[in-house]
Amino acid sequence: MSALLALVATVLTSFLPILNKHILRDARPPLVAWAINAASLPILAAGTLLLTQCSITSLSCTTHVPHIDGIFVAALLLSVACNWAATLLSTSALAKADASLVSPLLTFNPAFTLVIAWLLLSETPGLRQSIGVGVVLLGAYLLEVEEARTGLLAPLRILLRRPGTVWAIIASALWGASTVFEKLSIEHLSPPSGPSVALLGTSLMVVLLTPGAFFSSNQGVLKGQWSGLRAHPRALALAVLLAGVAPLFGFTAIALGLVGYVTALFKLSAVLTILWARLFLGEGSFRSRLLGTAVMLVGEVLVAV
Repeated sequence: MSALLALVATVLTSFLPILNKHILRDARPPLVAWAINAASLPILAAGTLLLTQCSITSLSCTTHVPHIDGIFVAALLLSVACNWAATLLSTSALAKADASLVSPLLTFNPAFTLVIAWLLLSETPGLRQSIGVGVVLLGAYLLEVEEARTGLLAPLRILLRRPGTVWAIIASALWGASTVFEKLSIEHLSPPSGPSVALLGTSLMVVLLTPGAFFSSNQGVLKGQWSGLRAHPRALALAVLLAGVAPLFGFTAIALGLVGYVTALFKLSAVLTILWARLFLGEGSFRSRLLGTAVMLVGEVLVAV
């Protein structure tokens, strides 16, 4: 069941970079990030109520009051902080770079988690995991392999110099950490509820996103910024719907399954996003980016399982 839920979440989220890229043509990244997440809260709240036992088995929630502890609070706040920063960075990256390039880079997180655990926790990775990290790096190299004709290291240099790509890599690292914190918060909520954690986390993240959406350090309160959002009503409405529904499937999958396997399935969204970017946005370098992403997915499976 967790695999099926993860795959549904994967397919739904694969469209979000395309929709975001479309809206970002006329709107600021902080505002786009805030608007989509804030507007998705009612959908997420309704889905959470439908999926919790109190709304299904009884008309009252008085006997199903959740119990939390200090670890839940700490893990939730850490996940919110990571998701807030990653959301801003990834949205800004999409505004500057192709969706078919940013999306694969956002799947780096299993490799980052392994390396961070090795450096900070002295958790020595096994042979399979080490090979997986190498395969992920090879896949990243292949994303711009067409540039290899100008030099062996040219694909990596060009990748790191492209606007937004470094932000995408940092966002991926933050999301790698947030998944662990989300799993921990679910385990310390009684009864466990992935959708409830998704709702609480998204609500807090929207609060953090609000200042950047409406204020600028140089211009104060920004005027006329809503016109950029109003220019793409259909894309915005669909993005809001997907942002509200996908976490219900994703967090339930995390709650029911092993976090390593579930997050590995989530990475398949990058392959689908490349296909959508070619179909709907006409982005180039299709073959090299599809090949690179496929290779990265193999490496991430080796790291995660």
